[in-house]
Amino acid sequence: MKKILSSMFLALSLIAGQAQAADDETIVIATNPTWPPMQFIDMDKNIIGFEVDLLNAICDAANLKCTWKNAAWEGIFGEIESHNADVIASCVTITEARQKKYLFSEPVYNMYQALVVPTDSPIAKPEDLKGGKRVGIQIGTTAIEALKKIDADYEIVTYDEVGLALEDLANGRLDAVMCDDPVAKFYASQKEGYKGKMKIAFSSTDPEVFGFLVLKDNTALMDKLNAGFKAIKENGKEKEILTKWFGEF
Repeated sequence: MKKILSSMFLALSLIAGQAQAADDETIVIATNPTWPPMQFIDMDKNIIGFEVDLLNAICDAANLKCTWKNAAWEGIFGEIESHNADVIASCVTITEARQKKYLFSEPVYNMYQALVVPTDSPIAKPEDLKGGKRVGIQIGTTAIEALKKIDADYEIVTYDEVGLALEDLANGRLDAVMCDDPVAKFYASQKEGYKGKMKIAFSSTDPEVFGFLVLKDNTALMDKLNAGFKAIKENGKEKEILTKWFGEF
């Protein structure tokens, strides 16, 4: 009887251990941290920002451990396709084309495309881009879709990172930059060395919704993330994070 009880105890211990391992599953999140205040690198080389805080809170609520991986935008989707990451969290707009390939979370945040110009620029509306104005965008982003709707003879200049485009704008090498409005607002009003030098001329009228994404067949992980998201909406943590990065909500 003693041997049987010992065997049963061992089996139950193994099962408990497996459950604990499942609860403490570690996932790797790929992000392109060049979009303050959504995700960026701080002075101590840590990846921080709204989306980082939000997903960390979601992981805590879902009993997941998460680590963050700095990835170049042009290769970020390859990170999950090659299984070097489990999740992409990098202001990825939910589009029909992307939904055919990937599984998205519940919508995280609504954004618009904003045109950033120098503070003394006369550009105030889409038609003001005529005359060959030079507009910078980050390659591979939905800013190009917003620009396509503008009927003017502007010139598009592409960059690997939106920060490089905004740097050229600040230094007079561009007439405008099209990017996500939280990024535009951050540079124009908060970012050291940039605030006061630029303003938002106008924004798109159609909202873009972004979410986290995983591989199409990874429904188990997405279920956990969505459950965690629901939990932080209900306990007020989501509102706390929104207020931290964007002011009162």
